[in-house]
Amino acid sequence: MYNDENEVEMRDYRELSDQEGDHIGNQDADDAPAADFAEVEEVQQRGGSPLQPCARLPNEAAHDDHEEPILAIDKFPEAGRVMQIDDAAHATYTRACPDLQTEHNLYHPFVSQCDYEIAWWAIQQGPSQNAFSNFLSIDENARALHQKIDHELPGVSPWHHSVIQISGINEEFELFMRDPVECIKELWANPAYLDHLTYAPEHHFADEGKGEHIYDELMSGNWSWEVQTLLPDGSTLVPVILSSDKTQLCQFRGDKTAYPVYLTIGNISKSICRKPSFRAQKLIGYLPTISLDGTDISADSARLTRVQLFHYAMWMVTSSLRTGPLTNGIELISGDGVVHLGFPVLTAYVADYPEQALVTCTRYTQTCPKCFVTRDELGDHQQQSVRTIRHATVVRDHGLNLILDPFWIGLLHCNIHDTITPDILHQIYQGLVKHLRGWIQTPVGDAELDARFKRMPHVHGVRLFSHGISGLTQVSGPEHREICKQLLGCIVDAPGAPARVICATRSLLDFLEIAQYQSHTKATLGYLADALDGFHANKDVFINLSARNSEDFNFAKLHLLEHYTDSICCFGTTDNYNTEATERLHIDYAKDVYRATNKKEILQQMMRWLERHKSMAAFDLNPSAHAISFHVLENRFGATHFKDALGEFIVNQLQPTSQCRQATHNLNANVLQDLEAVDMWYRIKFVVPNLQVDTESTALHTAHAEPKRLKSSGTGELGTQFDTVLINELGCESEETGIDGKRVARLKVVFRIPDEYITKMFLPRQIRHLAYVKWFSRPRNKDSDSGMYPISRSYRNGVQDASVIEVDSIYQTCQLVPRFSRRANCAWTSSNVIDCCKHFLINNFIDHHTFSIYLVRLY
Repeated sequence: MYNDENEVEMRDYRELSDQEGDHIGNQDADDAPAADFAEVEEVQQRGGSPLQPCARLPNEAAHDDHEEPILAIDKFPEAGRVMQIDDAAHATYTRACPDLQTEHNLYHPFVSQCDYEIAWWAIQQGPSQNAFSNFLSIDENARALHQKIDHELPGVSPWHHSVIQISGINEEFELFMRDPVECIKELWANPAYLDHLTYAPEHHFADEGKGEHIYDELMSGNWSWEVQTLLPDGSTLVPVILSSDKTQLCQFRGDKTAYPVYLTIGNISKSICRKPSFRAQKLIGYLPTISLDGTDISADSARLTRVQLFHYAMWMVTSSLRTGPLTNGIELISGDGVVHLGFPVLTAYVADYPEQALVTCTRYTQTCPKCFVTRDELGDHQQQSVRTIRHATVVRDHGLNLILDPFWIGLLHCNIHDTITPDILHQIYQGLVKHLRGWIQTPVGDAELDARFKRMPHVHGVRLFSHGISGLTQVSGPEHREICKQLLGCIVDAPGAPARVICATRSLLDFLEIAQYQSHTKATLGYLADALDGFHANKDVFINLSARNSEDFNFAKLHLLEHYTDSICCFGTTDNYNTEATERLHIDYAKDVYRATNKKEILQQMMRWLERHKSMAAFDLNPSAHAISFHVLENRFGATHFKDALGEFIVNQLQPTSQCRQATHNLNANVLQDLEAVDMWYRIKFVVPNLQVDTESTALHTAHAEPKRLKSSGTGELGTQFDTVLINELGCESEETGIDGKRVARLKVVFRIPDEYITKMFLPRQIRHLAYVKWFSRPRNKDSDSGMYPISRSYRNGVQDASVIEVDSIYQTCQLVPRFSRRANCAWTSSNVIDCCKHFLINNFIDHHTFSIYLVRLY
């Protein structure tokens, strides 16, 4: 397991190739373009890397994030200067595995593709060693395969093992760690990130006059610009983002825990960092955990011992990031051989509130980890200046725990209180939303609230709580996210929920949505501040209704919302440093790893499993129904007067003059006379653009038009589901945001006219998939309390208005919230509520895209 220096090697190199087999990661160093002085000059002028071939990440991540076209960019002068060109690009990889560059076998060191795929399967699925050896029979065995993975695939920075002893405790604690500087060099050298690296702080503007600052990437914030002024001319700032969180390894036993620490850098685009599959987050350590239960140590002493152990272990992990080793900076060689002089600076420490208090040495629940606000002021709508303690004299008079050597002492240009950033998951979803749910359940009542949640209509991407929410236990962040999508709609008109409850709830949900914008301007930050103002203006209604047990709102998670605006201005948008990314990493780097061990010498086995797993990962490819008659469509799908609606659509496509409209209608009536059936689809999928970031990956929505029918197995039935959708009305040039030109309809049939009939109609263009929909009234004015648009069914000649439209005109799915009045009707269900209810609200909160459409300031 260990070498002579008591360290275990860890490999994490990714071979990068596109589908056409252009294996850039295996390019010979001698094939790299020669770099002369003129080329270096050109690179220096643009502050980036020379334009050379490089491997790329998948297309959906190859973009920059910005809300609207960036019309002006200011780059920090002289920052990110190219120091030289290293002719031996990919040198680390070629030295570690020279045979790989000359082998004709793409899967070397494996004999063949089959050999490689068997190894991949074995590492991913984890069969027992005996079972796998029997499978391989005499040609190979599990031990030989593991040795091949351990010793013949290219390596990266090693893992180091240390033992920590604490005076007065007869126990040794193990620390596993990797050098963070070496991990930074690995991230920098990955050729896949070349197009996603930022070498100098930038200010983005939405206008040529540079008056509208856009905050998106971390390097677009004010902090990076300020710190760059403290570095030598030409140097490259490397913002370091750390995160840590203790996690349980076993679902049913809480005595098995791991304490992983992760690292990434702010130079890499956030669209890469937030996706675990791109491996831009490095696991750099497993901190020791300690249980002092059953000992004679007092509770205060035990708490202090845990804090001291954490800071001592983190001191060892971050030792290479201190001022001494970084006095002259470090050489960073990118995948194309360009060399920059880098200065890593701890920028953000991503953690939940207990971990924030631990990191900053502040007293848990008693004070803010960022500013000087104390326990009695946490509920006030105020913000004090950020703490600026940078030395070891931290005493209780400052609201801090007495830790003589916090790990952050001596870190380059680091104010630890500045590094504490917003945490959407724990502060809002698992904090305020959890509180809000309890505050609402008290006056409205569990039974009534559950009845409303159970009767919410189906819609793509929104969970149906078929048993309500009051019985939920240990509610997770994703579950609170789903509750937020429907909570406001479920309390409108509810007994015990006066207007101020509606306003407070809407304000908090608005804050939650706006805080997650992928880019911000002064205007959107104003919306964020207004939403927080709205909540504080109405929050005391929960005390007046006896919904909150305390007489105040003095808890830290509410106060920390005061720092969101400043943090976005300093470090870019919240998706640069959200804890949700590292929560997902716990599954890959802790829980899955633990399950692969035999539960003996757990950490040592976890190291070995990660070593092999990462080595293999580094080496890493009709209609629903035919000929459905119009009679069936009218009776089973509710598509009344289907043929008339189709004929009207055809006439509108031809756009005849008023003089010949009737003649055209008669002509097509004759053509359609013989048409009695169409092919149809039960569901459609369509792309929804990202309104915050034009070039960001789009979302995929699904809309259903399904009658009750037998399952394909022949046993049991599938329920009815006819979804509501938002449509760009024919002839209306609607903006992407705002409701003008958009109208809600219920999708009843998705179909296509047979080609032979299309030909007979002489249509001016190709008509593909069509939809029969039933309309709701056009939305006009928002409800003043909930901020949602009220609508109802639209009628024409006593029958609900219906039309045939092109599927391309469907903008997105939407959810209608029934107006329940005082009590939810017991006869309503999620399947029939759209048919039974007369009046609705359009739900703003089913996803970020929907919220962006309907956002209008109401505060």
